Amino acid sequence: MAEISTGPLGPDTNVVAVAGEVTFSNVTALDHQIVVAFADATNLVVDLTDVTFIDSSGLSTLLTASARAREHGGTVALVLAQDEPPSIFRFRGVDRLLALYPSREAALAGLS
Repeated sequence: MAEISTGPLGPDTNVVAVAGEVTFSNVTALDHQIVVAFADATNLVVDLTDVTFIDSSGLSTLLTASARAREHGGTVALVLAQDEPPSIFRFRGVDRLLALYPSREAALAGLS
């Protein structure tokens, strides 16, 4: 089960913080929170620092959010606590499609 919270992070930027496991069974809640976060911001930082597991449905949700942001002139930045992205992010070069950062501060700076 994932715990998800949202809030402002910077100018025209909201954060979605996720903890726990992101799987097919709870990815709809993540997608909903991402949509809510985009309601009043162009950019989004998704903090996955406390995520212990993410499956392909979670990855698909993040890719869709990134595409949605680009369509509206924004960006999705992902925060990962690890030096190297989880293997699911390296699958077929997905790590090159998503903006990955080691901290919220770095992600916010990367969005500027």
